[in-house]
Amino acid sequence: MLKNILNQNYNNKKLILAILFFVSILAIAFFCFFPDIFLLILIIIIILLFFAIKPEIGLYFMVFFLPVIHINFNYNNLVIPFIDLLSLIIGISFLVRIIYFNLFNNIIEKIIFPYLSVFLLFFGAIVISSLFSDNIISSLWYNLRWILFFYLIYLVLPYNIIKSEKILKNSIIIFVISGLIIACIGLTSLYSQDWQNEFVRVRPLGWYNIYPFGQNQNLLAEIWIATIFFVLALKYWFNSIVFKKIAGIMVVLLSLILLGTFSRAAWIILLLQLFIYFLYKKKLIIKKIIVPIILILIILFPLVVYMNKIQDQNKSSTENRWLLTQISLQAFNNKPIFGYGGGEFINLVADNLRFRAKYGDPLDSHGVWQKILAENGIVGVIAFAMFSFCIFKDFFICVKKHQEKINLLLPLIIGCLGVFLFEFFNTSYYKGKLWLVIALVVVTVKLVNENKIYARKSEN
Repeated sequence: MLKNILNQNYNNKKLILAILFFVSILAIAFFCFFPDIFLLILIIIIILLFFAIKPEIGLYFMVFFLPVIHINFNYNNLVIPFIDLLSLIIGISFLVRIIYFNLFNNIIEKIIFPYLSVFLLFFGAIVISSLFSDNIISSLWYNLRWILFFYLIYLVLPYNIIKSEKILKNSIIIFVISGLIIACIGLTSLYSQDWQNEFVRVRPLGWYNIYPFGQNQNLLAEIWIATIFFVLALKYWFNSIVFKKIAGIMVVLLSLILLGTFSRAAWIILLLQLFIYFLYKKKLIIKKIIVPIILILIILFPLVVYMNKIQDQNKSSTENRWLLTQISLQAFNNKPIFGYGGGEFINLVADNLRFRAKYGDPLDSHGVWQKILAENGIVGVIAFAMFSFCIFKDFFICVKKHQEKINLLLPLIIGCLGVFLFEFFNTSYYKGKLWLVIALVVVTVKLVNENKIYARKSEN
Protein backbone atom coordinates (compact mmCIF):
# COMPACT_ATOMS: atom_id res chain seq x y z
CA MET A 1 0.00 0.00 0.00
CA LEU A 2 2.82 2.36 0.92
CA LYS A 3 4.51 1.57 -2.37
CA ASN A 4 1.34 2.45 -4.29
CA ILE A 5 1.08 5.78 -2.45
CA LEU A 6 4.72 6.62 -3.23
CA ASN A 7 4.24 5.69 -6.89
CA GLN A 8 1.11 7.85 -7.04
CA ASN A 9 2.94 10.84 -5.54
CA TYR A 10 5.80 10.32 -7.97
CA ASN A 11 3.39 10.22 -10.92
CA ASN A 12 1.66 13.38 -9.65
CA LYS A 13 4.99 15.19 -9.44
CA LYS A 14 5.87 14.11 -12.98
CA LEU A 15 2.50 15.37 -14.20
CA ILE A 16 2.94 18.72 -12.45
CA LEU A 17 6.47 19.10 -13.86
CA ALA A 18 5.23 18.27 -17.35
CA ILE A 19 2.45 20.84 -17.07
CA LEU A 20 4.88 23.48 -15.78
CA PHE A 21 7.28 22.73 -18.64
CA PHE A 22 4.47 23.04 -21.18
CA VAL A 23 3.21 26.30 -19.63
CA SER A 24 6.77 27.68 -19.61
CA ILE A 25 7.16 26.97 -23.35
CA LEU A 26 3.85 28.73 -24.04
CA ALA A 27 4.87 31.69 -21.86
CA ILE A 28 8.18 32.10 -23.67
CA ALA A 29 6.47 31.94 -27.05
CA PHE A 30 3.81 34.43 -25.95
CA PHE A 31 6.49 36.78 -24.61
CA CYS A 32 8.32 36.72 -27.93
CA PHE A 33 5.24 37.68 -29.98
CA PHE A 34 3.21 39.79 -27.50
CA PRO A 35 5.62 41.22 -24.89
CA ASP A 36 3.28 44.01 -23.63
CA ILE A 37 0.32 41.70 -23.10
CA PHE A 38 2.60 39.10 -21.52
CA LEU A 39 3.94 41.60 -18.98
CA LEU A 40 0.42 42.78 -18.16
CA ILE A 41 -0.75 39.21 -17.59
CA LEU A 42 2.36 38.50 -15.51
CA ILE A 43 1.68 41.53 -13.30
CA ILE A 44 -1.94 40.49 -12.82
CA ILE A 45 -0.87 36.94 -11.89
CA ILE A 46 1.68 38.27 -9.37
CA ILE A 47 -0.96 40.53 -7.80
CA LEU A 48 -3.45 37.67 -7.64
CA LEU A 49 -0.91 35.37 -6.01
CA PHE A 50 0.12 38.03 -3.49
CA PHE A 51 -3.46 38.68 -2.37
CA ALA A 52 -4.14 34.93 -2.37
CA ILE A 53 -1.25 34.43 0.07
CA LYS A 54 -2.10 37.51 2.16
CA PRO A 55 -5.86 38.12 1.78
CA GLU A 56 -5.93 40.42 4.80
CA ILE A 57 -3.60 42.83 2.96
CA GLY A 58 -6.11 42.93 0.13
CA LEU A 59 -8.87 43.69 2.61
CA TYR A 60 -6.84 46.59 4.04
CA PHE A 61 -6.51 48.02 0.52
CA MET A 62 -10.27 47.71 0.05
CA VAL A 63 -10.98 49.53 3.31
CA PHE A 64 -8.46 52.29 2.63
CA PHE A 65 -9.62 53.05 -0.92
CA LEU A 66 -13.34 52.69 -0.15
CA PRO A 67 -14.07 56.41 -0.78
CA VAL A 68 -12.43 56.31 -4.25
CA ILE A 69 -15.59 55.70 -6.26
CA HIS A 70 -15.16 58.08 -9.20
CA ILE A 71 -11.99 56.85 -10.89
CA ASN A 72 -13.42 54.62 -13.59
CA PHE A 73 -11.98 52.12 -16.05
CA ASN A 74 -13.75 51.60 -19.37
CA TYR A 75 -13.68 48.50 -21.53
CA ASN A 76 -16.16 47.85 -24.35
CA ASN A 77 -18.87 50.04 -22.77
CA LEU A 78 -18.28 48.40 -19.39
CA VAL A 79 -17.51 51.02 -16.74
CA ILE A 80 -16.05 49.81 -13.46
CA PRO A 81 -14.89 52.08 -10.62
CA PHE A 82 -11.39 51.66 -9.25
CA ILE A 83 -12.60 50.41 -5.85
CA ASP A 84 -14.83 47.77 -7.49
CA LEU A 85 -12.02 46.59 -9.76
CA LEU A 86 -9.61 46.38 -6.83
CA SER A 87 -12.17 44.51 -4.74
CA LEU A 88 -12.95 42.14 -7.61
CA ILE A 89 -9.24 41.27 -7.98
CA ILE A 90 -9.02 40.60 -4.23
CA GLY A 91 -12.18 38.48 -4.42
CA ILE A 92 -10.76 36.39 -7.28
CA SER A 93 -7.50 35.98 -5.34
CA PHE A 94 -9.39 34.72 -2.31
CA LEU A 95 -11.28 32.25 -4.51
CA VAL A 96 -7.96 31.00 -5.93
CA ARG A 97 -6.74 30.55 -2.36
CA ILE A 98 -9.82 28.51 -1.42
CA ILE A 99 -9.53 26.31 -4.53
CA TYR A 100 -5.82 25.70 -3.90
CA PHE A 101 -6.31 24.69 -0.26
CA ASN A 102 -9.18 22.33 -1.10
CA LEU A 103 -7.50 20.67 -4.08
CA PHE A 104 -3.81 20.56 -3.26
CA ASN A 105 -3.27 21.18 0.43
CA ASN A 106 -5.77 18.75 1.96
CA ILE A 107 -7.29 21.64 3.95
CA ILE A 108 -11.03 22.01 3.77
CA GLU A 109 -11.72 25.74 3.41
CA LYS A 110 -15.38 26.67 3.24
CA ILE A 111 -16.82 30.00 2.19
CA ILE A 112 -19.47 31.17 4.64
CA PHE A 113 -22.37 33.21 3.26
CA PRO A 114 -23.85 35.38 6.03
CA TYR A 115 -27.60 36.00 5.93
CA LEU A 116 -27.81 33.90 2.77
CA SER A 117 -31.47 32.89 3.09
CA VAL A 118 -32.81 36.43 3.49
CA PHE A 119 -30.46 37.75 0.82
CA LEU A 120 -31.69 35.08 -1.61
CA LEU A 121 -35.22 36.15 -0.77
CA PHE A 122 -34.36 39.72 -1.77
CA PHE A 123 -32.31 38.66 -4.80
CA GLY A 124 -35.06 36.31 -5.95
CA ALA A 125 -37.58 39.16 -5.70
CA ILE A 126 -35.49 41.50 -7.85
CA VAL A 127 -34.79 38.77 -10.43
CA ILE A 128 -38.51 38.12 -10.77
CA SER A 129 -39.13 41.87 -11.10
CA SER A 130 -36.56 41.97 -13.92
CA LEU A 131 -38.42 39.22 -15.78
CA PHE A 132 -41.43 41.59 -15.91
CA SER A 133 -39.25 44.48 -17.08
CA ASP A 134 -39.35 46.03 -20.54
CA ASN A 135 -35.54 45.63 -20.62
CA ILE A 136 -35.04 42.13 -19.25
CA ILE A 137 -31.38 41.64 -20.18
CA SER A 138 -30.13 45.00 -18.94
CA SER A 139 -32.21 44.66 -15.78
CA LEU A 140 -30.84 41.20 -15.00
CA TRP A 141 -27.32 42.49 -15.65
CA TYR A 142 -27.95 45.35 -13.21
CA ASN A 143 -28.93 42.83 -10.53
CA LEU A 144 -25.75 40.82 -11.08
CA ARG A 145 -23.45 43.83 -11.42
CA TRP A 146 -24.61 45.78 -8.40
CA ILE A 147 -26.69 43.70 -6.00
CA LEU A 148 -25.02 40.28 -6.23
CA PHE A 149 -21.67 42.08 -6.44
CA PHE A 150 -22.15 44.02 -3.19
CA TYR A 151 -23.21 40.84 -1.38
CA LEU A 152 -20.35 38.63 -2.58
CA ILE A 153 -17.54 41.20 -2.59
CA TYR A 154 -18.39 43.64 0.17
CA LEU A 155 -20.19 41.35 2.62
CA VAL A 156 -19.15 37.71 2.03
CA LEU A 157 -15.48 38.43 1.25
CA PRO A 158 -14.67 40.49 4.41
CA TYR A 159 -16.72 38.07 6.50
CA ASN A 160 -14.47 35.19 5.40
CA ILE A 161 -11.17 37.07 5.52
CA ILE A 162 -11.54 38.58 9.00
CA LYS A 163 -11.05 35.61 11.27
CA SER A 164 -9.24 37.24 14.17
CA GLU A 165 -9.40 40.28 16.41
CA LYS A 166 -6.11 41.54 14.97
CA ILE A 167 -7.39 41.71 11.38
CA LEU A 168 -10.60 43.38 12.55
CA LYS A 169 -8.71 45.98 14.61
CA ASN A 170 -6.34 46.75 11.73
CA SER A 171 -9.29 47.13 9.34
CA ILE A 172 -11.00 49.64 11.61
CA ILE A 173 -7.75 51.56 12.13
CA ILE A 174 -7.25 51.79 8.36
CA PHE A 175 -10.87 52.88 7.89
CA VAL A 176 -10.29 55.72 10.39
CA ILE A 177 -7.01 56.72 8.73
CA SER A 178 -8.76 56.86 5.35
CA GLY A 179 -11.55 59.00 6.84
CA LEU A 180 -9.02 61.39 8.39
CA ILE A 181 -7.16 61.77 5.09
CA ILE A 182 -10.43 62.52 3.31
CA ALA A 183 -11.19 65.09 6.04
CA CYS A 184 -7.89 66.86 5.36
CA ILE A 185 -8.68 66.89 1.64
CA GLY A 186 -12.16 68.26 2.38
CA LEU A 187 -10.67 71.07 4.47
CA THR A 188 -8.26 71.88 1.65
CA SER A 189 -11.24 72.45 -0.65
CA LEU A 190 -12.13 75.55 1.39
CA TYR A 191 -9.04 77.35 0.08
CA SER A 192 -10.09 76.94 -3.56
CA GLN A 193 -13.55 78.49 -3.12
CA ASP A 194 -14.69 82.08 -3.57
CA TRP A 195 -15.67 83.15 -0.07
CA GLN A 196 -17.28 86.39 -1.27
CA ASN A 197 -19.43 85.21 -4.18
CA GLU A 198 -20.38 81.59 -3.55
CA PHE A 199 -21.74 79.34 -0.82
CA VAL A 200 -18.63 77.94 0.87
CA ARG A 201 -18.86 74.42 2.22
CA VAL A 202 -16.59 71.38 2.64
CA ARG A 203 -16.53 69.66 -0.77
CA PRO A 204 -14.60 66.96 -2.62
CA LEU A 205 -11.48 68.11 -4.42
CA GLY A 206 -10.71 67.38 -8.04
CA TRP A 207 -7.51 67.40 -10.06
CA TYR A 208 -7.46 67.92 -13.83
CA ASN A 209 -11.24 67.48 -13.92
CA ILE A 210 -10.97 64.14 -12.09
CA TYR A 211 -12.86 63.86 -8.81
CA PRO A 212 -11.78 60.61 -7.10
CA PHE A 213 -14.36 60.96 -4.33
CA GLY A 214 -17.19 62.35 -6.45
CA GLN A 215 -18.41 65.92 -6.76
CA ASN A 216 -21.08 66.04 -4.07
CA GLN A 217 -20.45 66.84 -0.40
CA ASN A 218 -22.82 64.04 0.64
CA LEU A 219 -20.32 61.52 -0.70
CA LEU A 220 -17.84 62.78 1.90
CA ALA A 221 -20.39 63.06 4.70
CA GLU A 222 -21.37 59.39 4.47
CA ILE A 223 -17.75 58.42 5.14
CA TRP A 224 -17.43 60.64 8.21
CA ILE A 225 -20.78 59.52 9.62
CA ALA A 226 -19.10 56.15 10.24
CA THR A 227 -15.56 57.41 10.91
CA ILE A 228 -16.59 59.57 13.88
CA PHE A 229 -17.93 56.56 15.78
CA PHE A 230 -15.26 54.15 14.58
CA VAL A 231 -12.76 56.46 16.30
CA LEU A 232 -14.69 55.95 19.54
CA ALA A 233 -14.59 52.18 18.95
CA LEU A 234 -10.79 52.26 18.84
CA LYS A 235 -10.79 53.37 22.49
CA TYR A 236 -11.73 49.77 23.30
CA TRP A 237 -8.26 48.65 22.16
CA PHE A 238 -6.31 51.81 23.00
CA ASN A 239 -7.58 52.73 26.42
CA SER A 240 -4.76 55.02 27.53
CA ILE A 241 -5.46 58.57 28.72
CA VAL A 242 -3.38 59.99 25.85
CA PHE A 243 -5.33 58.14 23.17
CA LYS A 244 -8.64 59.08 24.80
CA LYS A 245 -7.68 62.75 24.45
CA ILE A 246 -6.52 62.24 20.86
CA ALA A 247 -9.73 60.37 20.04
CA GLY A 248 -11.80 63.14 21.58
CA ILE A 249 -10.03 65.76 19.47
CA MET A 250 -10.51 63.66 16.30
CA VAL A 251 -14.23 63.21 17.03
CA VAL A 252 -14.73 66.95 17.55
CA LEU A 253 -12.77 67.90 14.42
CA LEU A 254 -14.52 65.31 12.24
CA SER A 255 -17.89 66.44 13.56
CA LEU A 256 -17.10 70.06 12.72
CA ILE A 257 -15.92 69.10 9.24
CA LEU A 258 -19.09 67.04 8.78
CA LEU A 259 -21.19 70.03 9.80
CA GLY A 260 -19.14 72.09 7.35
CA THR A 261 -20.57 70.08 4.45
CA PHE A 262 -23.94 71.71 5.24
CA SER A 263 -25.58 68.41 4.34
CA ARG A 264 -28.98 68.45 6.03
CA ALA A 265 -29.14 64.66 6.00
CA ALA A 266 -25.71 64.45 7.67
CA TRP A 267 -26.74 66.95 10.37
CA ILE A 268 -29.92 65.04 11.18
CA ILE A 269 -28.23 61.63 11.25
CA LEU A 270 -25.29 62.85 13.37
CA LEU A 271 -27.70 64.28 15.95
CA LEU A 272 -29.65 61.00 15.93
CA GLN A 273 -26.42 59.01 16.37
CA LEU A 274 -25.33 61.16 19.31
CA PHE A 275 -28.75 60.78 20.91
CA ILE A 276 -28.60 56.96 20.63
CA TYR A 277 -25.00 56.87 21.86
CA PHE A 278 -25.67 58.91 24.99
CA LEU A 279 -28.97 57.13 25.57
CA TYR A 280 -27.01 53.89 26.00
CA LYS A 281 -24.21 55.65 27.88
CA LYS A 282 -26.46 56.83 30.69
CA LYS A 283 -23.53 57.18 33.07
CA LEU A 284 -22.08 59.89 30.84
CA ILE A 285 -25.18 62.09 30.84
CA ILE A 286 -24.30 64.29 33.82
CA LYS A 287 -20.54 64.06 33.40
CA LYS A 288 -20.10 64.50 29.67
CA ILE A 289 -23.33 65.68 28.02
CA ILE A 290 -24.24 69.08 29.45
CA VAL A 291 -21.02 70.86 28.49
CA PRO A 292 -20.81 69.27 25.00
CA ILE A 293 -24.45 70.21 24.31
CA ILE A 294 -23.76 73.82 25.22
CA LEU A 295 -20.67 73.83 22.98
CA ILE A 296 -22.62 72.20 20.13
CA LEU A 297 -25.36 74.83 20.37
CA ILE A 298 -22.77 77.61 20.33
CA ILE A 299 -21.09 76.10 17.26
CA LEU A 300 -24.35 75.34 15.46
CA PHE A 301 -25.83 78.83 15.85
CA PRO A 302 -23.63 80.60 13.24
CA LEU A 303 -23.79 77.53 10.98
CA VAL A 304 -27.60 77.50 11.10
CA VAL A 305 -27.66 81.24 10.35
CA TYR A 306 -25.30 80.65 7.43
CA MET A 307 -27.39 77.74 6.11
CA ASN A 308 -30.51 79.90 6.33
CA LYS A 309 -28.94 82.26 3.81
CA ILE A 310 -28.73 79.58 1.16
CA GLN A 311 -32.31 78.34 1.32
CA ASP A 312 -32.70 78.89 -2.43
CA GLN A 313 -30.22 76.07 -3.06
CA ASN A 314 -31.80 73.94 -0.35
CA LYS A 315 -35.25 74.60 -1.80
CA SER A 316 -34.09 73.49 -5.25
CA SER A 317 -32.54 70.35 -3.78
CA THR A 318 -35.71 69.58 -1.82
CA GLU A 319 -37.90 70.07 -4.89
CA ASN A 320 -35.57 67.81 -6.90
CA ARG A 321 -35.83 65.00 -4.37
CA TRP A 322 -39.55 65.44 -3.93
CA LEU A 323 -40.00 65.09 -7.69
CA LEU A 324 -37.89 61.92 -7.66
CA THR A 325 -40.11 60.61 -4.86
CA GLN A 326 -43.22 61.42 -6.91
CA ILE A 327 -41.74 59.51 -9.86
CA SER A 328 -41.14 56.54 -7.55
CA LEU A 329 -44.67 56.64 -6.16
CA GLN A 330 -46.17 56.89 -9.62
CA ALA A 331 -44.09 53.92 -10.77
CA PHE A 332 -45.25 51.96 -7.72
CA ASN A 333 -48.85 52.88 -8.51
CA ASN A 334 -48.40 51.55 -12.05
CA LYS A 335 -46.61 48.33 -11.07
CA PRO A 336 -47.10 47.77 -7.33
CA ILE A 337 -46.14 44.09 -7.00
CA PHE A 338 -42.76 43.62 -8.71
CA GLY A 339 -42.02 47.09 -10.09
CA TYR A 340 -40.23 47.99 -13.30
CA GLY A 341 -37.08 45.87 -12.76
CA GLY A 342 -33.56 46.51 -11.48
CA GLY A 343 -31.80 49.60 -12.85
CA GLU A 344 -34.94 51.04 -14.42
CA PHE A 345 -35.37 54.02 -12.08
CA ILE A 346 -33.06 56.26 -14.11
CA ASN A 347 -35.07 55.40 -17.25
CA LEU A 348 -38.25 56.40 -15.45
CA VAL A 349 -36.65 59.75 -14.64
CA ALA A 350 -35.48 60.12 -18.24
CA ASP A 351 -39.07 59.63 -19.41
CA ASN A 352 -40.34 62.32 -17.06
CA LEU A 353 -40.59 65.53 -19.11
CA ARG A 354 -41.04 67.70 -16.05
CA PHE A 355 -37.79 66.51 -14.49
CA ARG A 356 -35.80 66.78 -17.73
CA ALA A 357 -37.12 70.28 -18.43
CA LYS A 358 -36.25 71.56 -14.95
CA TYR A 359 -33.11 69.62 -13.97
CA GLY A 360 -31.59 68.25 -17.20
CA ASP A 361 -29.90 64.85 -17.19
CA PRO A 362 -31.74 62.08 -15.32
CA LEU A 363 -30.57 61.07 -11.85
CA ASP A 364 -30.77 57.81 -9.95
CA SER A 365 -32.95 57.68 -6.86
CA HIS A 366 -31.69 59.64 -3.86
CA GLY A 367 -32.99 57.09 -1.41
CA VAL A 368 -32.92 53.31 -1.24
CA TRP A 369 -36.60 52.86 -0.44
CA GLN A 370 -37.82 54.98 -3.37
CA LYS A 371 -35.56 53.03 -5.68
CA ILE A 372 -36.68 49.59 -4.52
CA LEU A 373 -40.32 50.68 -4.46
CA ALA A 374 -40.15 51.72 -8.14
CA GLU A 375 -37.87 48.97 -9.42
CA ASN A 376 -38.94 45.96 -7.34
CA GLY A 377 -42.37 46.84 -5.98
CA ILE A 378 -43.80 45.91 -2.61
CA VAL A 379 -42.26 42.42 -2.81
CA GLY A 380 -38.78 43.92 -3.15
CA VAL A 381 -39.40 46.41 -0.33
CA ILE A 382 -40.52 43.65 2.07
CA ALA A 383 -37.59 41.39 1.10
CA PHE A 384 -35.00 44.16 1.54
CA ALA A 385 -36.61 45.18 4.84
CA MET A 386 -36.30 41.58 6.07
CA PHE A 387 -32.67 41.40 4.95
CA SER A 388 -31.83 44.66 6.76
CA PHE A 389 -33.87 43.74 9.85
CA CYS A 390 -32.06 40.42 10.30
CA ILE A 391 -28.68 42.16 10.23
CA PHE A 392 -29.48 44.97 12.67
CA LYS A 393 -31.47 42.65 14.93
CA ASP A 394 -28.31 40.59 15.49
CA PHE A 395 -26.37 43.79 16.19
CA PHE A 396 -28.61 44.92 19.02
CA ILE A 397 -29.02 41.42 20.44
CA CYS A 398 -25.24 41.22 20.67
CA VAL A 399 -25.08 44.58 22.49
CA LYS A 400 -27.65 43.38 25.01
CA LYS A 401 -25.91 40.05 25.49
CA HIS A 402 -22.31 41.32 25.73
CA GLN A 403 -22.44 44.45 27.88
CA GLU A 404 -18.78 43.96 28.78
CA LYS A 405 -17.89 44.82 25.17
CA ILE A 406 -20.34 47.68 24.72
CA ASN A 407 -17.49 50.19 24.30
CA LEU A 408 -16.59 48.39 21.08
CA LEU A 409 -19.99 47.28 19.84
CA LEU A 410 -22.03 50.42 20.48
CA PRO A 411 -19.99 52.95 18.45
CA LEU A 412 -19.47 50.49 15.59
CA ILE A 413 -23.18 49.74 15.36
CA ILE A 414 -24.15 53.41 15.59
CA GLY A 415 -21.63 54.31 12.88
CA CYS A 416 -22.96 51.54 10.66
CA LEU A 417 -26.58 52.53 11.36
CA GLY A 418 -25.74 56.12 10.44
CA VAL A 419 -24.43 55.13 7.00
CA PHE A 420 -27.46 52.90 6.44
CA LEU A 421 -29.86 55.73 7.31
CA PHE A 422 -27.84 58.11 5.13
CA GLU A 423 -28.77 55.96 2.13
CA PHE A 424 -32.39 57.00 2.68
CA PHE A 425 -31.18 60.28 1.11
CA ASN A 426 -28.20 59.28 -1.03
CA THR A 427 -27.16 56.93 -3.84
CA SER A 428 -24.57 54.54 -2.34
CA TYR A 429 -27.12 51.91 -1.27
CA TYR A 430 -25.62 49.14 -3.43
CA LYS A 431 -21.96 50.15 -3.00
CA GLY A 432 -19.09 49.22 -0.73
CA LYS A 433 -19.34 52.52 1.15
CA LEU A 434 -22.37 51.03 2.87
CA TRP A 435 -21.89 47.26 2.74
CA LEU A 436 -18.22 47.02 3.68
CA VAL A 437 -19.02 49.10 6.76
CA ILE A 438 -21.89 46.72 7.55
CA ALA A 439 -19.54 43.75 6.98
CA LEU A 440 -17.06 45.08 9.55
CA VAL A 441 -19.81 45.21 12.17
CA VAL A 442 -21.24 41.82 11.15
CA VAL A 443 -17.78 40.30 11.65
CA THR A 444 -17.36 42.09 14.98
CA VAL A 445 -20.62 40.58 16.20
CA LYS A 446 -19.53 37.14 15.00
CA LEU A 447 -16.15 37.36 16.78
CA VAL A 448 -17.76 38.66 19.97
CA ASN A 449 -20.30 35.82 19.98
CA GLU A 450 -17.47 33.33 19.45
CA ASN A 451 -15.46 34.90 22.32
CA LYS A 452 -12.61 35.74 19.95
CA ILE A 453 -12.44 39.35 21.13
CA TYR A 454 -10.99 39.69 24.60
CA ALA A 455 -12.80 41.82 27.16
CA ARG A 456 -11.02 45.04 28.16
CA LYS A 457 -11.40 47.20 31.18
CA SER A 458 -14.32 49.53 30.53
CA GLU A 459 -13.72 53.27 30.60
CA ASN A 460 -14.84 55.25 33.63
